Amino acid sequence: MASYSLYNPQGLALELFKKRYALHESESWSEACERVGSHVAMAENGDNVPKYRQLFSDILKTNLFMPGGRIWYGSGRPKGQLLNCFVVPTEDSREGWGKTVSDMIVICGTGGGLGVNFSPIRPRGSAINGSGGTATGSVSLMEIINSGGEVIKAGGGRRAALMFCLNLDHGDLEEFLDKKLDLEELNNANVSVVFNDNPEDFFKLVKENKDLEFKFRGRVIGKKSAKAVWDKIVANALKGGEPGLLNGYLANKMSNIWYHKPLISTNPCGEIWLSEYDCCCLGAIVLPRFVKDGTFDWAEMKKTVALAVRFLDDVLTVNNYPLPEIKETCSSIRRIGLGVMGLHDMLLEMNLGYNSASGLEAIDKVMETIKNVAYETSVELAKEKGPFQMFDGDKFLKSGFAKTLKPSIRSKIKENGIRNCALLTIAPTGTTSMVSAVTGGIEPMFAPAYERRFYDGPNLKKETVIHPLLKSFMDQGRDIAHFQGAFDISLRDHFEVQRTCQRHLDNACSKTINLPLGTSEEELSELYIEFFPELKGVTVYPDGSREDQPLTPIPLNEAIKVLTGYESLEAYAKDPCRGGSCDI
Repeated sequence: MASYSLYNPQGLALELFKKRYALHESESWSEACERVGSHVAMAENGDNVPKYRQLFSDILKTNLFMPGGRIWYGSGRPKGQLLNCFVVPTEDSREGWGKTVSDMIVICGTGGGLGVNFSPIRPRGSAINGSGGTATGSVSLMEIINSGGEVIKAGGGRRAALMFCLNLDHGDLEEFLDKKLDLEELNNANVSVVFNDNPEDFFKLVKENKDLEFKFRGRVIGKKSAKAVWDKIVANALKGGEPGLLNGYLANKMSNIWYHKPLISTNPCGEIWLSEYDCCCLGAIVLPRFVKDGTFDWAEMKKTVALAVRFLDDVLTVNNYPLPEIKETCSSIRRIGLGVMGLHDMLLEMNLGYNSASGLEAIDKVMETIKNVAYETSVELAKEKGPFQMFDGDKFLKSGFAKTLKPSIRSKIKENGIRNCALLTIAPTGTTSMVSAVTGGIEPMFAPAYERRFYDGPNLKKETVIHPLLKSFMDQGRDIAHFQGAFDISLRDHFEVQRTCQRHLDNACSKTINLPLGTSEEELSELYIEFFPELKGVTVYPDGSREDQPLTPIPLNEAIKVLTGYESLEAYAKDPCRGGSCDI
């Protein structure tokens, strides 16, 4: 890694690093990298401890790999909790409700996010035989947990990140759909509808104008027009961005541990489907770091992926878990979530358009390479440290995802086992990508330039942000015609990128489908129906749907004017001196 220069965060990146991840105000980036590398390497044995302390620190200092925010924050602290998110179960009893609330308080108090599927709770109005009363339903438990999230936020801790989801055929579905958009409640949570049966069967009911049956514990308790239910889901998503759609059918069909426990919910951002008391152990490959003079350094990326898989597996060993049930689950299946950030920056550096055919081909090749190297590394770790406790070779290889692996990798798994039940995801990488000064996850840049609104204490502030690559390209006199923002890309192309990535992920893919003003319910419905069966989740964001929208795009011409004084892109492109080498 000698050829890779040390990363040095500047400006907003440095400010966020100091505020969110530094151990104390005077800790430098390099010192923090050594702190994190040393902490995680404690999972190793003997001579491997100093070896991996150095190797881990190096890939952090060069910013080739960026761990999740909790790893930065918790490493080196007493009782450091290094995992981003968790999923806990619910039960249809007072004791079950109390346990879920207790789990939420403990988990969110450590800075972890939480996903909950409330479908085991009997619908509102159901008879309670023991007391002779009627049930208040699943949404009432959501209200209790949402209030708990508000208290934790108000108490000075990290804002509680919550995912509330409910099965499509649950009797409380309509109340659930109305609660957030119409009543403006459950505001501490993202809300999503879970499709546990094949979505195509439901879409057939919609097209044939038949009824959707609502069920509880296998018994039909009501029915409603499937089209009416679907139209409401689409209309709500178009107005407010929620509910999201979660494809539990595909997630469980593809799950490598389908034989052990079902996946019941995602984490708050939807990038990982989890079983009860399961966790997100996150990190991302910083893709643009591997582009030099327009050429991608495949060999160095492969080395980084292998180190990153080992790093995240070690995190599971050194972590201080918030609950004993979580420690038991995570230790026995060893799920990790290695993803990417800066994908759009990578494409720009390679002079490829985000939604071009060549861009999509590059994305496919990068994700396939990461998948292959990650699985090969996990097999090698199994040879060294043992496979995950719940590994069953015959059953593992029958999973939907394992069937997509190369024959050579399948043979190695059969012979040696594998260290991790799952390895790959695409997370949003919000703050960590800002610290790395690259685009988040696989998202296109929001805009080449935008106005950012944020709270500094009680005060709402504004600042103009110019994407660093735009300035760099312009300073070098390079073509910027392929620069695009999220709303410059068609809905279909957003979906195509997500589908391409999801094919190579054993976990899920967090991707925002940006809906421009004027998007119709019919257009969104048709794209959902076409793409959703191949995705484990879908999230949309309608432009202007939120009050105090944090980011507002600035037209490219305006950004150019800010940077150069030129009035337009055309004027900039025609300037013979723009590269600093004009003949005068």
